Formats: sequence, C-alpha cells, structure tokens
Amino acid sequence: MKFFETIILGGGASGCMCALQAKGNVAIIDKQNRIAKKLLVTGNGRCNLTNLNAEAKFYNDEIVENYLKRFDVDRTLAFFDSIGLVMRHEQDKVYPLSNSAKSVVDVINNALKAKEIKTFTNCEILDIKIENSKFVLEGQTEQFSCNKLVIASGGKSVENFLTNYNIPHSTFCPSLCAIKTTNTHSLNNVKLHDVKVCAVTSDGKTKLDRGEVLFKESGLSGIVIFNLSSLFAREKNFAGKISIDLLPDLNNEEILKLLNKRRALKLEIPSFFDGVFVKEIGYEILNRCKLDENRTSDKLSDKEIEKFASVIKNLDFDVKGYYENNQVYSGGVRLEALSDNLECKNIKNLYFCGEICDIDGECGGYNLQWAWTSGAIVGKAL
Repeated sequence: MKFFETIILGGGASGCMCALQAKGNVAIIDKQNRIAKKLLVTGNGRCNLTNLNAEAKFYNDEIVENYLKRFDVDRTLAFFDSIGLVMRHEQDKVYPLSNSAKSVVDVINNALKAKEIKTFTNCEILDIKIENSKFVLEGQTEQFSCNKLVIASGGKSVENFLTNYNIPHSTFCPSLCAIKTTNTHSLNNVKLHDVKVCAVTSDGKTKLDRGEVLFKESGLSGIVIFNLSSLFAREKNFAGKISIDLLPDLNNEEILKLLNKRRALKLEIPSFFDGVFVKEIGYEILNRCKLDENRTSDKLSDKEIEKFASVIKNLDFDVKGYYENNQVYSGGVRLEALSDNLECKNIKNLYFCGEICDIDGECGGYNLQWAWTSGAIVGKAL
C-alpha cells in the first residue's frame, strides 16, 4: 500500500491547482492516461482559462461569490503567469497566447514536476473507505492511503462514497450539453446565427439566451443551447420546450411588413423564404404552417401571413433528453456541508473542490474559474 500525507483524487483543473498550492507529501491519482487531459478539449481546444467578469450571477448559487473573492480572476492570471503561461484576452475571455489548450497542460505538468508531486495515471479508484482516521483508496491494481483526502474528480464518480458516508449532496445531472428534441431531422447540420432562444421547463421555469444554434439529427447544440441546458439540469429533468426567435431584432409588426412585401412578389410558395432564411429553415416554416403550396405568394391570405410571422418568432421544439457530451455536471456536494475551506464539516481532513461541488456556471470560462478558485482554497488549507 502506498501512503501519502495528502492524496488528491482527480488530476483535472481543480486537482492540479490544489496540488500546486499545497505543501507536504502530495500525490495525484487520475483514471485518465495523463494529468489535466480534460483541459485539452475545453474552449474548443483553445482552453478558455477564465472570464474577466466571473461573478455569482453566472453560476447556480450566489454563495460562490464568497469563494471567488478569496481567489479571484486576478489571482488566477497571476498564478498562470508565475508558472510560465503567456496569455491573451479576447473580449472578456482569457486564452493562452498559443490559442492551444496544450500550452496550459504543458505549464501545469512542468509545475507539477518542479514541485516533485507524484502522479498516478490510468488508475481508477473503485472504492474509498475510512479506517483508523485514515482514508484508504482501492484501485484495480494498487492500494493507497492518506491522512488527508481531496476529492477533485468530476461528476458521479464518487457518488457511492458520498452516499455511504452520509455526505449531503444533490443528484448529479449532465449540464452544458446538447439537447435532444423532436422534429430536427430535416434540419441536421443547419446553423443559425444571432437568434434568441428561450428554454421552458415542464413546470414553467424559463431562461433566455442569444447567439448561435446548431441543429443535430435529433436535437440542438451550440453555446446557446449548452447554456440553456443548465436550466433543465438544475431541475434534474430534461423535459419542456426550446423556442427559437429567428428574427429577434424585428417585432411582429415589422415581420408582417416584411412578409407582405414578399407576398406581392408572386413567388412560388416553396421559394417564399428564399433570401430571408436558408432553404431548410424556409421549408420548416412552410411545413409547420401546413398550407397548399400549389399557388403563388400573392394568393396567400392575411391569416396565413400571420401564421408565418408566429412561427418565425416561435420555432419551438419539445425537449426529450440530452446528449452524453456534457462539459460539466450540475449537482454535487452541497456547500453548506463544507467549511469555508471546503472541508467536510462531518469528516475531518476530507476536502472537495471543482466539479464535485454543487456549483456550475455558464459557458465562457466560468466553470474553469470555479475549478481554479476552489482548488486554490483547498490547497492553501491543507
């Protein structure tokens, strides 16, 4: 059995930050084949390190503000500068100058080596027990023990441990993910730019966002959809509606004026929306209006024009689930069960940081900022 004073379970963003802030005999254990591997896919491979406007309003719980004040964006940027990362700003987002997440992973690994932190990769922990005030971790081929344990693993990987030791936590649910819906097969791979999207849960809660949407064969994707998925994730129920306003800068009266102008062009009905939307979207509107297409546009009634306008402002889809490509999990260990240093109130020397905590933010660097913040707070407390 290998013994360390402190073991950090999870070599992602928060785990690495924790290790680099900690003192003493520290080891990181991770089931991936390399440390910080998940960072390689963040920000579409560019790694959006943080957001200059990281505030509580972008997270699921305002309590996060108390932690962000202790290790904020400025401290995060100063830390990465100190380990050799050169950065650039893109509006409010921060990326490595190289525009490659590999640069972030490289400087983290260099810093871990310089600090002589022992790392174990390809090592999945199957069980965690507390024996004689020590933590015992059972792997497939190795066994570890430690005086202090930091759980920095993502999502549901240690849910059994949380349940077995009565650690208060919310149910884990995938968040920041593509959403499965009805009626998108004919729109597969169509991309909409600068549209307004409204998500409505089955019990009437709503969330709005604006930007880009990508249609999949049986669902919706894109940053806007990822952000809106958090509404369903926090309800632990991916059911409801997604409604897209295709022309958000025009009110109903202005859209009717546009459509009436096109009506006078005597277009064939299948070509009515040519020049306004891509063909697939035009066909989708026509199909939803269920009208006789064997005529020209000048034969359209006022009622039919009004129906067009209604669909344009409310192209809706029923939500039927989510895709297994989530960036984070909603849910986790409740912060009220943890001290200011994210130590479990009921189990001494047990700490939590990163995604395992019941904190999740929107896309745009907010979740990585929580990882850096929580990892640093725990690391300094060890």
